[in-house]
Amino acid sequence: MAISRREFACLTGASVLSAQRRPLTAEEAIGRIKSSLGSAWQTTSLDGFKAGEPSTEVTGVATTAMATMDVLSRAVREKTNLILTLEPVFFGRTDGGAGMSAEDPVLVAKKAFVQKNGLVVFRLSDNWRSHKPDPFATGLAQTMEWTKHQLDDDSLRYDIPPVSIEMLAQSLRTRLKARAGLRVVGDRQTRVRRIAILPGVSPLAATVKALPDCDVVIAGETREWESVEYAQDAVAAGQKKGLIMLGRVLSEEPGMQVCAEWLKKIIPQAPVRWLPTGDPYWRPA
Repeated sequence: MAISRREFACLTGASVLSAQRRPLTAEEAIGRIKSSLGSAWQTTSLDGFKAGEPSTEVTGVATTAMATMDVLSRAVREKTNLILTLEPVFFGRTDGGAGMSAEDPVLVAKKAFVQKNGLVVFRLSDNWRSHKPDPFATGLAQTMEWTKHQLDDDSLRYDIPPVSIEMLAQSLRTRLKARAGLRVVGDRQTRVRRIAILPGVSPLAATVKALPDCDVVIAGETREWESVEYAQDAVAAGQKKGLIMLGRVLSEEPGMQVCAEWLKKIIPQAPVRWLPTGDPYWRPA
């Protein structure tokens, strides 16, 4: 029997609505992420389920830079049971608690909390880092309202209105809600305009490449005898340069907020939220 266009549209809409209302498992949610990422999924990576049952029905999705106990507790309060974490949940690069006893009380308590509350924790690290454009530089630029100052679409460099290094550091501290993590190399009053954003772990090669063309590098984490020493020596040689260290997690936070916004289009069946870890440090008076 033939049906009208209006009847077809109604049936199609009802089908889509039904699919959106159907319970979604954690495994299915991750499948959507894999197919929507825009690049081939890296199977030999740090990513994967780290705790909980993949068959669990999703009540809510949360993204975070690091799934600390505080983050997990907030997820439970907000009835969110699928947590996508950038950094390890169990204290080691491969989430194995390297060098720790299986009976370690903190490790045991965290695993028990996850199990008791029916949480599922998935590590989304290597594959999210490969997403284009760079979600971490994008997130930090959005937080600082620098997006319009980007030099080109695939660049980590931005030409911001001229400002002293001291004022730039203060602005970063305020917008990122840093409690203690910021550290700065360079003269406080040096005026800077062109910046390079290097969130996460920043190797020496990245700083060496960026600093000659930029006034200041804003990085996450690096070795003090590499990029920090290089920047110090550049300043000592009379160059008007600077280096601002945000701390690894603090520099990555905005990138996981970008992830949450992206996921809202991928997983419409469940609420998606960003649960920031926050600056893990505090500064003594």
